[in-house]
Amino acid sequence: MIEQYLAALALDDIPARCDAARMLGEIRDPAAVEALVACLQHSDAKSQYSAFSALVKIGAAAAAPPMVDTLLGTSSSRLWELIKLNIGMRLRAGLLNIVQRGDSGTADKLTNALKQDHYDEYQRAYLMQLLGRTGDERAVESLINTLIEDTELLRVSAADALGWIGDERAVQPLLSALEQSPADSSVREVAAEALGRIGNPEVIPALVASLTDTNEWVRRASAVALGDLGDQSVMDALAQALGDESALVQDAAFEAIKKLSDTSFTTEISP
Repeated sequence: MIEQYLAALALDDIPARCDAARMLGEIRDPAAVEALVACLQHSDAKSQYSAFSALVKIGAAAAAPPMVDTLLGTSSSRLWELIKLNIGMRLRAGLLNIVQRGDSGTADKLTNALKQDHYDEYQRAYLMQLLGRTGDERAVESLINTLIEDTELLRVSAADALGWIGDERAVQPLLSALEQSPADSSVREVAAEALGRIGNPEVIPALVASLTDTNEWVRRASAVALGDLGDQSVMDALAQALGDESALVQDAAFEAIKKLSDTSFTTEISP
């Protein structure tokens, strides 16, 4: 059956190509990756979107570079328009998940794209996130500059990218973003997550302080980050967070405590 779908990808019939790509995505056979990548080269947006979606479902790392190339091919494509929509969230997340750390070729392309002025703010934000997943330390200084002085959307993406890269140079700028961005709760939230990924224990006091932030998402991210850091000295602070008014924070604190505990942890949360 897979051979039939692979053959349909080469047809001039757009609906047939799209149906075949959809079915190959459901089958999730890595053998379909090469043909789906070739389908990305079609000029019609429906075929591109269907192939892109199928490749995300298969999740093969080899598909990430050509998928990035397709996005970088033109900033005004219909594919970009579709990916920006709420329905494109799965595709955005899927590509982020399959970009490989150490892929310097993709990192170079993304870095060059970010130097161009024809990408809009939303596109630049996503390209930064993709760059972060490559772990390219060459991007750290540029991302720090964006974190310090750009729009909220771009600062959020820069913080996210810095967390995935994991370079110690980002610790102080991320701490500043966590502590000094009162109007930008999204920046504080992602800065907390990034600090947890980098893993420097010196950030623990700031993350503990953020467990009482006015925004529940920042408190939740701080609890997650404290769990990631692996230091049991924060147990009391996390235990207090179990009584937070937000269920999001309670759940994050509970999961962090479980992660930090040498033995199983049980508790009752008062209503």
